[in-house]
Amino acid sequence: MKKRFKIILIAVLAMFSAISCQQFSDVSKVGEVESLNAVIKVNLNLGSAPLPDLLNVKLINYSERYEVNTTMTPGGTVTIPDIIPGIYTVTVTSEKAQDGFTYNYSGNVVNVDIVTNNKQISVNVGASKSGALVFKEVYYCGSRTPTGGSYFRDQFYEIYNNSENVQNVRNLAIAIIAPLTATANMPVWPDPDPSQFVYALQIWSVPNDKDYPLNPGESIIIAQMADDHRKSNLNPNAPVNLLSAEFETLVNTTSLIQDNPAINMVMSFWPSPTPQWLTTVFGGAFVIYYPDEPINPANFVTPVGLTTRHYRIKVEDVVDALELVGNATQVQLKRMPAVLDAGAATVGGTYLGASVARKVKETVDGGRKIFFDTNNSSEDFEVMNPPVIRRYGALAPSWNTWK
Repeated sequence: MKKRFKIILIAVLAMFSAISCQQFSDVSKVGEVESLNAVIKVNLNLGSAPLPDLLNVKLINYSERYEVNTTMTPGGTVTIPDIIPGIYTVTVTSEKAQDGFTYNYSGNVVNVDIVTNNKQISVNVGASKSGALVFKEVYYCGSRTPTGGSYFRDQFYEIYNNSENVQNVRNLAIAIIAPLTATANMPVWPDPDPSQFVYALQIWSVPNDKDYPLNPGESIIIAQMADDHRKSNLNPNAPVNLLSAEFETLVNTTSLIQDNPAINMVMSFWPSPTPQWLTTVFGGAFVIYYPDEPINPANFVTPVGLTTRHYRIKVEDVVDALELVGNATQVQLKRMPAVLDAGAATVGGTYLGASVARKVKETVDGGRKIFFDTNNSSEDFEVMNPPVIRRYGALAPSWNTWK
């Protein structure tokens, strides 16, 4: 009986061993993913900008955290080997200094499925000059109160003179563009070529009453509410004191909002019933520009099939742009043309008390900082905790007498 039991046991173990070997064999085959090639073709639409020397090509698979980089000559094609199958964002960028200007070249396509070999991908690349004024630091995600509540009135936008010449911010407009948050469901616009515009949800402007000069290395702070947000009746956990801000978007919607020393911005376009500069803590998309004519709220446009009012802004009028998203997986959900911002920045969540700040490119005589401005926020910005106004020694303008 014992001998018979041993024979049965040996047979059972042999069977399990065979099954196990087969399972390991199957698993090993699962891990063998055949790499693919992709062929990138670039279509240049440069206007009067010079031809770049080289183009940088980047393929990112955000779900797999996989990235491939290469370079190519303008106007041609490049074959990129050894790509794992998946969904990619393809970005083409470059930079060139000529005749006293810095030109940025950028274009991208998103949600490209590379699942077959020699996938043909076409990328339209445009050119723009680096603006003298740039978004230097933006704090949008809000903070937590001592009881764990949410606080969002401490948002601010710092705009910096990144050039060697004095800039006048008189009548400078800042706009939130549509859609409010990153989404794959983009509006359809009635214009014959909507790529020539961005469409604003709200616009606030610096007053046009006098000059507001900004020297190289100086910045202005636009605060939602230019107060010390660390006060006991606001949020003692807030990371910022904004009493020295140059401008604020004042709307007295609650008793907590005071008319602070900051200059009040002009509400230029606000179609919603509640006029308040309250940008989303999930990350909005912003442009600064100088209107070539007075902003007339009656000249609105509505998306096809919708009634919400928006205001057209010509891409060529934009001085600087910044796209913000809720987290890294949303970078591919583009709301603005790649020529304005080929990427997006994010702090990765809400109410974290963190900001996105532009990276330092170089320091020139006198300690003045020059910041990266490649029109790709994924590359130009980094997360900072806590937010700091006038980081890296940026100066306030002389006409701010309350700083």
